[in-house]
Amino acid sequence: MTQKKITERWVQNLVASMDAHLDEQTKTALMESCGRACARGGAINSAKTCQGNADRLVTTLENSIGKGHARRDGDVVHVVYPKRLCHLVAKGPPALPDTYCLCSRGWLKEMFETVLGEPVEVELLDSVKRGADQCSFTVRW
Repeated sequence: MTQKKITERWVQNLVASMDAHLDEQTKTALMESCGRACARGGAINSAKTCQGNADRLVTTLENSIGKGHARRDGDVVHVVYPKRLCHLVAKGPPALPDTYCLCSRGWLKEMFETVLGEPVEVELLDSVKRGADQCSFTVRW
């Protein structure tokens, strides 16, 4: 078995175990923490260049995920990932439980909180792992 397959199986088992043994609040906090760490691992640098300017972050996101896939309406930003952006989901195990989708909430929180300097709420509306054609979120502050 390849190292990639071993890693994929391990992640599948970890998330399945989280689903079996943790309450929703704990799972959410854990996965959001992972998403925040992922953002801090690289993408956060682009957020730092947008300091205090949510519109600039929306434009930065659009440059990455495609025109029209991030838009701001006042204190709400609508974000749509037209495809699986996380390479673990896109090229990873097909049976990865949808709890993993909570990671993207943390990623978006870290990005917007870095720019705005205040807490934001991120709602996962739909995801590819849950059967949708795309992943969609709202960010509110």
